[in-house]
Amino acid sequence: MAAIVDTRGLSCPTPQQMTMQAIRQARAGDQIIVLADEGAARDSIIRTARALQLPYRTERLADEYKIFISMEELWREKK
Repeated sequence: MAAIVDTRGLSCPTPQQMTMQAIRQARAGDQIIVLADEGAARDSIIRTARALQLPYRTERLADEYKIFISMEELWREKK
C-alpha cells in the first residue's frame, strides 16, 4: 500500500514531522510517497530515511520533488 504525504507549501520542520508520522504508521512492505516543493524539505526527508536506513529514491518533476520511501521489515526490528 502507498501512503502519500503532501508537504508542498510547507517549511521545515513540518515536512519531516509529517514523514515521520507516516513512517510510524506504515507496515512492512508499504511505500511512502512524499511530495515536496522545497529543496530544504527534500534534504530533511532524505536525511530521515538515511538515518532510519530505509531505501529511498527521488524524482524531480518541474518545480517539485517526489521521494519514494520503502518500508522494510528490518526497520521495525530496529525500533
